[in-house]
Amino acid sequence: MHEHDLVFIGGGHSHSLVLRILAMKPIKNVRLTLITDTLLTPYSGMLPGYIAGHYSEEETHLDLNKLCKAAQVRLIHGRVNGIDVANKTIQLENQASIGYDKVSINTGSTPNVNVEGAREFAVGVKPVSQLTATWRKLLAEKTKDTNDKSSTQNTAHWAVIGGGAAGIEMVLAIAYRFKQAGEALKLSLVQSGAKLLPGSHKNVQKQVTIALKQYDIDLITGFRVSRVTKNEIESDTGNSLSIQRSIWCTPATAPIWPKLAGLDTDESGFIAVNQFLQSTSHKDVFACGDVATMVKSPRPKAGVYAVRSAPFLTKNIRAAFSQQVMTPVSLQTDFLSLISLGGKNAVGQRSWLSLNGEWVWRWKDQIDQKFMALFSKNLPAMPTMNNEPMHCAGCGSKIGPELLSDTLKELSVFPNKHFDTDLTQAEDAPVAAVINNTSLLQSIDGFRAFSDDDYKLGIAATHHAVNDLYAMGLQPTSAQVWANLKFSHPRLTKRDFKRLMQGVTETLLHHETTLVGGHSTEGIETHLALVVNATGDAYWQKNALQEGDWLLLNKPLGSGLILAADAQGKATTQSIEALWRHLLQSNRAFFLTLKNIKVHAATDVTGFGLIGHLLEMLKGTPFGINITTDSVPLINGALELSRQGFESTLLPQLMPMLHQCHTNNVDLAVIKCLLDPQTNGGLLVSVSADVGRDIMSKTGAVKIGEVYRAQRDKKILQLS
Repeated sequence: MHEHDLVFIGGGHSHSLVLRILAMKPIKNVRLTLITDTLLTPYSGMLPGYIAGHYSEEETHLDLNKLCKAAQVRLIHGRVNGIDVANKTIQLENQASIGYDKVSINTGSTPNVNVEGAREFAVGVKPVSQLTATWRKLLAEKTKDTNDKSSTQNTAHWAVIGGGAAGIEMVLAIAYRFKQAGEALKLSLVQSGAKLLPGSHKNVQKQVTIALKQYDIDLITGFRVSRVTKNEIESDTGNSLSIQRSIWCTPATAPIWPKLAGLDTDESGFIAVNQFLQSTSHKDVFACGDVATMVKSPRPKAGVYAVRSAPFLTKNIRAAFSQQVMTPVSLQTDFLSLISLGGKNAVGQRSWLSLNGEWVWRWKDQIDQKFMALFSKNLPAMPTMNNEPMHCAGCGSKIGPELLSDTLKELSVFPNKHFDTDLTQAEDAPVAAVINNTSLLQSIDGFRAFSDDDYKLGIAATHHAVNDLYAMGLQPTSAQVWANLKFSHPRLTKRDFKRLMQGVTETLLHHETTLVGGHSTEGIETHLALVVNATGDAYWQKNALQEGDWLLLNKPLGSGLILAADAQGKATTQSIEALWRHLLQSNRAFFLTLKNIKVHAATDVTGFGLIGHLLEMLKGTPFGINITTDSVPLINGALELSRQGFESTLLPQLMPMLHQCHTNNVDLAVIKCLLDPQTNGGLLVSVSADVGRDIMSKTGAVKIGEVYRAQRDKKILQLS
């Protein structure tokens, strides 16, 4: 059982290595949590190669989601904007706070936007974690500039600000990339100093100078930028340079929140740490990498030091929990410095020795590839549960429709004139009581946790439960919660329960629904369920379809199979990010639009997939539905994962429903997406064509099919 929380803020090189080391040899009774604002973090050593086009994004980025799954680390995707060292809580942007017993900070540095106009017009390469997005933005801007017919210049002009190693590698990588693509781009390297790479070996200076000339890059010295505008940079001496983009590779600044938290910092605002990488003011706080400064033995802010600090950070955190003697950090003051020169060529130096040539680049590539293999080919094996097959969480953990129906048919139900006792024909929210001729409708929904982030789990599960009332056309009035928290020490359980309930209550506020009570327990794993209530006698039904109706859906499908792939550590970062955008998205705005429109029939798409819920709508009616499968929206990456064979563990129990369908040679991977169990899925409504056009013009809903009058003995659901 976990008794303590160790939280890592930032997924930089040091923390990635520490998490990998701790996966091999955990700290007893300590739960690990990583808070990161990006799920893919670039390896700085390979970024010039990525910019130049030598490497793909996948080859140069550490997948923190896969690392956390393999290392059994709780992952919180969010941005930290503060820390309360007195109460040991970490504040996140637009999220509930997180408690800690000990915390380590490795967030890197932030862009220096103190120069006038830089915040509006400059493009910073720091933090490194966001450089990939920055590069995509620059490529898009280059295309826009090239296509801009009103431009007075035929060739765009970019300036890279900063003549250090980072600026040199950036400008040469950009030059190589566009030269290989046959695209024109004028480049300038702008620096405040009078000499290129002062203090470096003469041969290094020579090789860099040759490379700059080879790519026709203008070297502008003695130009300290004091102002940035949309199309110009100005120096402190009044000189100016006309450009389209300025890319800043200057020394960055420290984030502001550590100093505001009361942590000791150096004169530049970086966290002051001792020889053990421990805050000089707060013993339960550690820091490393660019965000920290060892006050008694400072080192340059270079990736090599971040990597070599990882073993010391691991030892000292472990010692702090066991109250053992810590190990002072021992890092050499000199190291091999390599600079990529655009193409597959590099120059380097260590002390008096200078190296250059293609072989130097190949040597560097081998070093970089070996490091990246630690987080791809050589990750720790993912844990299994007693060698049993993976079981899905979320709506994929539900019981199949045939098993459910067969069981419900055998149950004895006490008769009551107010209630429909045919449990196999229940609406999304059945009538639970009739008081003064007014019906109380009630729904319960819940599932096994599919995320270690209790706050986001609370949000998604609450949206999911409320959808049953929205599918009836009713405004929820009240809710109760049943929460089963995974076994932990009471201190950790309190933290988890608070985050979970903050997610629930904030979401109920959004839905204008009152929490009136609930029940809580502990168990092997976390489960969450909500009972949601509403009153009213005029509500939508599932089966009131009309001939010629349009079927509209407001959210894409694919959550079940993406969660299944993620549970195996196989989902792409892009698909996970797309999934969470939909898991955290409310159906309330769509519901409010529908409230003032004539809806014939409605349901929400959940555990039985789109096909299962369409068949429920057709049950007992004389109609059929024709679905245009190309029109059905899918979450980004879902179809690709389906084609790779990923599926929810509930899917085999849903496949028999295809006997009621005519598939018209539709791709099996697409059909599996239509059967996929959805967590917090969309609302599915049947409306007239005119109403459908109105809804589509006001919302993001799409038409996926039409209702027709079925012929006897024909399959009632047509997929084409």
